[in-house]
Amino acid sequence: AGADSRARRAAQSALLHILQSLTRLIAPVLSFTAEEIWSILNPDHGKNDSVFLHIYHTLPVVADAANLQARWSRLREIRAMALKSIEDQRTAGTIGSSLQGELELSATGADHNLLTSLGDDLRFVMITSKALVQEAADENAIGVKVAASSHPKCERCWHYRADVGSNAEHPTI
Repeated sequence: AGADSRARRAAQSALLHILQSLTRLIAPVLSFTAEEIWSILNPDHGKNDSVFLHIYHTLPVVADAANLQARWSRLREIRAMALKSIEDQRTAGTIGSSLQGELELSATGADHNLLTSLGDDLRFVMITSKALVQEAADENAIGVKVAASSHPKCERCWHYRADVGSNAEHPTI
């Protein structure tokens, strides 16, 4: 999680591509703002450079895009099942928000491999404080169980975690 971590560098690269694209797209409407952004983004280009002298930004080609699209399409399908179970618990009053829920998914084969490949980040995809994956008994079904977290809520990230209050200087995070 340091300054040169892969996750941080990937996020910075994605944000740069988004900013490059948006700056060029807003230029006809917000010309002065786009010019100011452009001068900050490209300080080496000098005073004679302008956002209006450039064509639209080309996003990099993603390696194995079809496979990536298929993976995330399946993840969205599984997430829709989980969200339905979470909403049922919210309606019943068991949990107040999806972050208060702890999710237990059961799957087999490719779905199990897909879910476990995300590791701890699965909870961010499912928007819960905890998400576990187990091998399912039934080969064709995905099981979803939602339970209310027994842990306290972190005031910074709003996740319910066992380590909240472990630092005496920051008892609520």
